[in-house]
Amino acid sequence: MNQQRPISTDESVYLGRVFLTMGAQVSSGLATFAGWMLIGFAAILGTLLANLDKAAKYLAPNTLSTFAELFAAAVFLHLVQRYSAAVVASSAAAGKEVELHPVPADMQMAVLLDSMEQAVLWPTKWLVRRSNRKILAGDIAAGGRLILVLAQVEAWLVLGQLLIAFYAAWVLAGALRG
Repeated sequence: MNQQRPISTDESVYLGRVFLTMGAQVSSGLATFAGWMLIGFAAILGTLLANLDKAAKYLAPNTLSTFAELFAAAVFLHLVQRYSAAVVASSAAAGKEVELHPVPADMQMAVLLDSMEQAVLWPTKWLVRRSNRKILAGDIAAGGRLILVLAQVEAWLVLGQLLIAFYAAWVLAGALRG
């Protein structure tokens, strides 16, 4: 989309809020979906393990170990996705909380952003530094955009979980002895 004029500071602030809200909503929906998917995956594995003596009659050798390995891979992706979801949710909550406080008239943006950067550890420091540079260059929406990008990374992680779960079901179905 071609812009006819530069975005004003007020518009950039508004865009940042929109991006933050979008990221939070996407992240929340993904967390719910991924959680239920993982619970279903765990229920299938638990049922198979609880009935191992009976299941072994119908399943090819190594099927349960392959299924358990796929479950472990899905859990790993889920944990990374949930970590990202925690970052997104807390950022959205902090953003809403900060909006309740008036901005001091004499606030120097560079000092505030430098203080933020000093307050965080790596790898967050790298993300904050990158966003701060954009903000100082006039892109006030950079922080909200980063949250929206993290929510989209979560979507890819959930897609990975979905593909692993589908492949595990495929492995299980293919291993059934007829």
